[in-house]
Amino acid sequence: MKGIVDLKEVFRYGAFSLPAVNYMLLEENLSKECREILCVLKLAWKGNFKEAVQRIDKVLRSCKSEAAKYFLLANKLAFLKYTGKVDMNLYRYLKRNLPKMSKSIRDTVIVTLINFEASGIKPLRKVRVWKNNYRKSTLSFLYLSLARRKANSGRLSEAAHDYIQAYRLSREIPHPTCIVSSLNDLAWDIKEKHPRLAHVLSQRAIFWLGYYREEPGNLFGALDTLFVMEKDMNSPFIHSTAHIIVSLPVPEDYLSLFKKAKKFVLDYTRSIYPNTSQLRRYIKRVAWKGKPLSSKGISDILKGKTKMIRADTIRRLLTSDVDAWARFPVWNEWIKMEIELKFKELPEKLKEFPFHQRQILFLSTYMAFLDREFLSRKERLKKAYTLLEDIESFADFMAKDHRTMEFVVSMVKAHPFIEGRKEAVKKALERMKRRKLERFTLKYIEMKESDRRLLDKFLRNYGRYYGVRFGIRLKGPDVVREFAKKYHLKIQPLFATFWCEEDSRVRKRLEKMMKRWCESGEKVSVQCKKANNY
Repeated sequence: MKGIVDLKEVFRYGAFSLPAVNYMLLEENLSKECREILCVLKLAWKGNFKEAVQRIDKVLRSCKSEAAKYFLLANKLAFLKYTGKVDMNLYRYLKRNLPKMSKSIRDTVIVTLINFEASGIKPLRKVRVWKNNYRKSTLSFLYLSLARRKANSGRLSEAAHDYIQAYRLSREIPHPTCIVSSLNDLAWDIKEKHPRLAHVLSQRAIFWLGYYREEPGNLFGALDTLFVMEKDMNSPFIHSTAHIIVSLPVPEDYLSLFKKAKKFVLDYTRSIYPNTSQLRRYIKRVAWKGKPLSSKGISDILKGKTKMIRADTIRRLLTSDVDAWARFPVWNEWIKMEIELKFKELPEKLKEFPFHQRQILFLSTYMAFLDREFLSRKERLKKAYTLLEDIESFADFMAKDHRTMEFVVSMVKAHPFIEGRKEAVKKALERMKRRKLERFTLKYIEMKESDRRLLDKFLRNYGRYYGVRFGIRLKGPDVVREFAKKYHLKIQPLFATFWCEEDSRVRKRLEKMMKRWCESGEKVSVQCKKANNY
């Protein structure tokens, strides 16, 4: 590699190019300049902007390439903004030197400068968009930056057009950061005037976030947007968004969101609640509406003689105007009732799917769930899987717990983040023929949960990189090829998912796992016999 121009495929996909970057960093012929730039980008993709700025300053001391220098300075401007610092001198320097830059670097710098202006900076003269033939990745971010700048100045209809163009172009690449950002920013900008449309766009942004990212990272704001909208709408499904927020690594800037979300996380197993003054105020407000409780029962509750209130009692007092601001016992029971109602509709819907499709729905949902301890024991998981052929028996088994009921609901329609993860892993599962999938699943069930989670991530990443071209041919251990051949998977996306792992110890663990799967002369029966009663 000669210089920064050779990294154009990295710029094309942004943080999504991580496997290619990890692979290139192990190449001996990679120039020092390119190596340093890739390391800077990796720091930024992890959200370590302060460390990235420090490394940029160190690299600039010995950087001889003008193109690399301008590229690094543009990134420094953006990273400083992310840390709350505004360097107007650097902004003016880059703006003044635009004519001196090569086309490929100038296009990238222009996008950075416009995005900088869109954050509220009001220069005397805004950056002029040069009449160039931009690469698709640059053009998508250019539209996104222009949309932000127009929205910031109140030109919402024009901004909406540019947001849509940014989304359309970034989907064609694909560029996950631009895909999620364009939908999320548009949703946020129109949420006051068009709340329903904004909610749909926000959900779509979260779908793509789950599809492309294991962890939201610098796109965590998309979850914040959905949480705020669902809170304003009094949506019962805010509990799912809250659960996802508290289950993921939360950036420092979103710790306040984490605290708010914790209040909406469902307690699935709670059946009795303390009779607090806040709860009594709610009961006093609804007691006159002819609820089926005796006068003495209500009186004892309101006077505080009844110290603990059963969940059944609270359910009998529930009204149709329950909202996200209600006391936790009321809200918690309301959500559990909503889960029960949706679960009752599912058996008939599941019957519409062929048995093979039910198997994929079950496995992809399990592989996508963040918290699944309630189903992860081998005996319980195998029992649920083998009952899929008899939907009534399957429904009876899964009806024992609100968590398993919600799991069944998610098989047909999950939270957008989980739905995105499901869609990614389906790309791998759907390539397996029926017998191969059955054997795969029964072996998967016998694994330790920690190994299952590693394999889940591996196959989700396969789906994410299916059809993606990096411009270089990735290579890796022979066992990856053997695994691809055994389960009818494409080799290049499988190598990409192998190189997603930065830790060499994790890659070694993956190699050992795939070797066991390829060497085993499994003789698992194709017939899925019903498991013994659990």
